Amino acid sequence: MLMIKDLESKIVHLEDLIQKISSEILANVTYEKLPPAELWTRSEGLVSAVRNLAEEIRDRMLLLRPERAPSIRRKFRAFLQPLNSFKETLLKPADPYGASKQALEHLRGAVTESQEFIEMARDILEKPSEGILELLKFREVYEAKEYISRVSVPETVYVKLEHLKRSIETLRLRISILEQAIMDLLKQMDRFQEEASVFQQERQETDLAQ
Repeated sequence: MLMIKDLESKIVHLEDLIQKISSEILANVTYEKLPPAELWTRSEGLVSAVRNLAEEIRDRMLLLRPERAPSIRRKFRAFLQPLNSFKETLLKPADPYGASKQALEHLRGAVTESQEFIEMARDILEKPSEGILELLKFREVYEAKEYISRVSVPETVYVKLEHLKRSIETLRLRISILEQAIMDLLKQMDRFQEEASVFQQERQETDLAQ
């Protein structure tokens, strides 16, 4: 399954990048004494690569286990927030003399949070939604039809292949409909989370007022 192999490869790559941050940046005590701008220059490529890869992993997790969207997004935000703080602290330092040390603490926090993010990714890798897996298998079969159509085969086999192609076209349409339904469901879940947060905040304010 291409999607599964792709996710596994990205997880391994992310683990390698996190290890590089730990060994090349956090383990180097001289980085605490660097000017904020210089520290960002030295770390920007690695930090940006981690961020982009985390976004790709998040998207694949959402596809493979859409019913876990709230927890996936929560782990992603927890991972990305200290990365964003690292960047902001270096680019807009309130205290230029202590900014690098403070930023590195944020980066340590990101490394810590990455472990739970990666753990969730591996869990989804091992236990993806069965329904989604079936849809992805059908999609891979459909994408292979162009190759099938170019292969020289006997007439009887060709007729069977044409029937298979028509069946795949029908499946492709159903997959598209289901994918749209999944996206609509994720949007509804996001709206529900927002409404729940507003309700909880209003409830807390009411309790405080009493």
